[in-house]
Amino acid sequence: MPAPGSVSAGKENVMHALAPIGRLLFAAIFISSGVNHFLQVNSMTAYASSAGLPAPRFAILASGVIILLGGLCVLLGVFARLGAALLALFLLATAFTMHRFWGLADPQLAQDQLAHFMKNLSMAGGALIITYFGPGPFSLRVHKGAEAPRTRPVVPFRPRPQQ
Repeated sequence: MPAPGSVSAGKENVMHALAPIGRLLFAAIFISSGVNHFLQVNSMTAYASSAGLPAPRFAILASGVIILLGGLCVLLGVFARLGAALLALFLLATAFTMHRFWGLADPQLAQDQLAHFMKNLSMAGGALIITYFGPGPFSLRVHKGAEAPRTRPVVPFRPRPQQ
């Protein structure tokens, strides 16, 4: 542990600040989109219906709850792993149901949907990283000591035998 006031202690404090900043930046889109699912329920239901989603109104309301709660869990670091896992599931389902770029006749529309598809996959990857490592420092859950950060793999890696 670095001595208080040392350069490495200052660097460690800066590095610890990255976790809550990252959680804020990651969670902001889900919190705002979750609220938007309720404020714009009719227009979002129409879009989901046009994409062929079954029970579009229920899907919009349910996904609004999932992403709002998941975003808040990640932001606050309370049940962050569960919240991030729910976000990952939402993102993967949304990528394959709402952003089907393949087979679209309009190349501009296909390119737009491809960008959304790849964005969802990328964000799902980020959510899976949070699911694995947890919320990091300065979270309400870690502060109470109920969720320790994971620093070692769950399944130990075994080196390959040399040939």
